[in-house]
Amino acid sequence: MKTYTFTLVLSGFSELREDMEDRLFESGCDDALLSFRDGVPYLDFDREAETLREAILSAIINVEGAGIGACVIRVEPDELVTASEIAERTGRSRESIRLLAAGKRGQGGFPPPLRGMKSRTRLWHWGEVALWLAQRECDLAAPLVEEAHAIAAINGALELRRHAPDSSSYLIKRIAG
Repeated sequence: MKTYTFTLVLSGFSELREDMEDRLFESGCDDALLSFRDGVPYLDFDREAETLREAILSAIINVEGAGIGACVIRVEPDELVTASEIAERTGRSRESIRLLAAGKRGQGGFPPPLRGMKSRTRLWHWGEVALWLAQRECDLAAPLVEEAHAIAAINGALELRRHAPDSSSYLIKRIAG
């Protein structure tokens, strides 16, 4: 078993109610800390599991089964990343990432950004960047790629659940295995 650190962003309430923390604890969230930022609730987890996917899915089940009206809307760390976030996750400088993305360093072929071509801040899909780096460098482990894709898949299912609730339960069950 490994301990995985992640955050679940919630909806369904915007302030702490009297028995909320107790109910979360009793539902299995004894490894989480409830916080709020600008009225948005979130839970920081340090959960033991065989895989990150198992850790996240069990946390979602525990949170939504606590009976506090919470709905998980997203998992962080997010799969969309800026150059600064790529640098932080890989232990590189932001300038190193900028040069890789511009094709001025390395073998070229850095994944194109998903968003922000005409804005100052561009966003990349972390799974694509992690895979690209893992294929070219020994210092980025393959499990990071698997974890990036797991988070992307779970966030995709959560997004689908929010926007197309009739078709999402099947997908969430499929992701859960």
